[in-house]
Amino acid sequence: MKRSAFTILAVLVILAITVQIALAGNPFRKETSTVNGYATWDSDMINIEQVTQTGAGVYVAVLDTGLVPYWRDYFPEPRVATELGTGFEQQVIFKQKNDDPCGLEVYMDNLHQTTWVGSTGSTHGTHVASTILGYSYYSNYDALNGYPLPPIMVRGIAPEVTVIPVKVLTDYTIPALPHCDDPGPLPSEKVVFGTDQMVAAGINYVTDLAIQGYRPMVINMSLGGSELSPIEQEALDRAIANGVIVVAAASNDGEAGMDYPGAYPPVISAGAVGWTGEWLFPDTQEPRYRMWWLQYFDDPMMPGSGEVADPTVAEDVYVTDFSSRAWASLGEELDVLAPGSWVRGPYPGVPGYSHLPWWSKGMGDVYGVNPGNFYYVGGTSMATPHVAAAAALLLEKNPTLTQAQVEQLLKSTALPMPAIDSRTVFDFDHWAVIAWDTDCGGEACDPVGAGLLQVDAAISATP
Repeated sequence: MKRSAFTILAVLVILAITVQIALAGNPFRKETSTVNGYATWDSDMINIEQVTQTGAGVYVAVLDTGLVPYWRDYFPEPRVATELGTGFEQQVIFKQKNDDPCGLEVYMDNLHQTTWVGSTGSTHGTHVASTILGYSYYSNYDALNGYPLPPIMVRGIAPEVTVIPVKVLTDYTIPALPHCDDPGPLPSEKVVFGTDQMVAAGINYVTDLAIQGYRPMVINMSLGGSELSPIEQEALDRAIANGVIVVAAASNDGEAGMDYPGAYPPVISAGAVGWTGEWLFPDTQEPRYRMWWLQYFDDPMMPGSGEVADPTVAEDVYVTDFSSRAWASLGEELDVLAPGSWVRGPYPGVPGYSHLPWWSKGMGDVYGVNPGNFYYVGGTSMATPHVAAAAALLLEKNPTLTQAQVEQLLKSTALPMPAIDSRTVFDFDHWAVIAWDTDCGGEACDPVGAGLLQVDAAISATP
């Protein structure tokens, strides 16, 4: 007898509820790392399964939006040094221009030190940290789609580093402009950003920690702006001179060029790539397979999920259309590429403080108004922690490495990518052709840098 779609859905809902009832608090609350967790497509693409280093003894400062207050839902408590975490905020005053109803004047007040607890407008920093550390995972949506996984740990790229949360991006409100004629009245808008002074203060704070003995130290900067201010450049130079390894995002402007500090040549910059096997059944290569991102080989998962062919070859990789190219005429430098498309991780909704724990018995994330706990996120922001974590693995092997040495090791061992090429990929709901080349509107540009990060090769080359 043919069952209706409603009947099938009801069975899946009952299955999901059954799994949820079995949960009793966070089952991973006593874990010290995700080193025994499950791998993902992005860790496989850079060959993390081939290395023994875990980042033990290395600090990674995540300069971002801070961490959500319930970060223990996701991360092993010993892996986050909250006693070293901090934040920097600067009051920004927006005032409508007297001679322009659509214009704003911006005034900045004094800088002050504050908490590392995250922005209420974005949980960006939590997702970034999850790539480095790994995270605890369970999603009701998996069961509803026929994949009733138990709670699991997802392995991080450097699962035993110590993360220091440093909040340098925070919440602001741009006031309404009711008398604006073109494009029309503008409502107030909540935004998340940081000033040059905030970012520089975060860099200097981390450098001071390194000078005090908290080293080896890596800074992850999944952020950027159109210019490099003198105060930020001075802070970067000071950090690098004191042995701090600095990694930053190339930005998501495509052919429009890179942002700073990623474009600043002394900084190690990260562009973004994806996998041609994403959103496909591993056996038929036909769309669509919800759990393609995770290597989980037990029932009900499919063999081959999340498994990038070894060795990784350029044909398995595409450069994302948003990944910023380096403009030669502006002196920009793109160093390496790393996974930055469809990266799964904790991203608990908007505004980010309406939270239903993934380990709770409720299903408000499916049937209520609570946001879910996990999302796919794409951007060079996601590529950057792969590179920062790789730097931490190199430093575990050789804590004396300098910025220039780490950059050389990562670049000299990267998988070369063709500077002019295209791929046909399926991206969730349609087939698309992703193309890249060295022509950015008539300007010469570099879309690939040294190529795709290969962590095993970089560690092997580390003295």
